[in-house]
Amino acid sequence: MSAQGHDAVRKICENWPTMSREEFGEVMAQDCEYRNVPYEGDRHIGPDAAHAVLSTMGAKWDIELTVVNLVGDDRVVMTERTEHFARKDGSREPFELPVMGVFEVCDGKVTAWRDYFERSHLRLR
Repeated sequence: MSAQGHDAVRKICENWPTMSREEFGEVMAQDCEYRNVPYEGDRHIGPDAAHAVLSTMGAKWDIELTVVNLVGDDRVVMTERTEHFARKDGSREPFELPVMGVFEVCDGKVTAWRDYFERSHLRLR
């Protein structure tokens, strides 16, 4: 596995709630496609679009990320991770979201990112 691709994926999976727009640009290609697969049509192109979607969750939720497994080669990196959500105002019970992510990488940058999870576990609203 390419160390650069591995590092880019790990940085995203451990830090996306707190990453700046610039940090997304450091690890994602400009034409990277980010998708939450359980939501049909949920496609975001580029690091700015991914940041715009993901950064909105931090306004209402404290989010902690745990990478369980990370495997891959020079082209594809797969992650098993758990995302822990706690509502900042305490109005909801905290919950965990098990997530499987598939990342395509080239020249040390993520060129595609697809997350798979069971929607019944998601309690963001």
